[in-house]
Amino acid sequence: MMTFDDMDDKLDFGALPPEVDQLLQRGVAAHFSEPAQAEVAFQAAIDLRPETLPAHRCLFKHYNRRRQFDAAHATVLVWLAEAARQAGLEANWRQWIVAPGYALAALKGLAFIQLRRGETAEAAAAVERLLRLDPQDAVGGSVVAALLAEIQGEVQDEVKETA
Repeated sequence: MMTFDDMDDKLDFGALPPEVDQLLQRGVAAHFSEPAQAEVAFQAAIDLRPETLPAHRCLFKHYNRRRQFDAAHATVLVWLAEAARQAGLEANWRQWIVAPGYALAALKGLAFIQLRRGETAEAAAAVERLLRLDPQDAVGGSVVAALLAEIQGEVQDEVKETA
């Protein structure tokens, strides 16, 4: 089993308090081998410093990879709200006119998890806003847009087959 101390290549989460960074590193190290410990570490980082956006992202990705889509959805909503608060944005992302990358990353997460939950109309709205706010595709919204187009194409094919 890989431990936190065995990790040669720690992830760079940016300038974080050392105790938060340590929790995130432990969570990353435990993600595949000890998922319950990873979840505890990520949640502890959020509990310690709720304003730490990388902790929300880690917990979101953890739930998504574990196919815990309801938990991922709840997590991304908190992440998105905190990102909006920090950026001084409206709580409703549909009203955003401009947004920094960290808020766009949370919006991308929302769109992605909505797709995973089968909420294609909601995902489409989030993707549309994301692509409008980030025309250079700095956060990778085009990846979610491509997944959405694929899903919508599959639905169209099913409709044609049943007609």
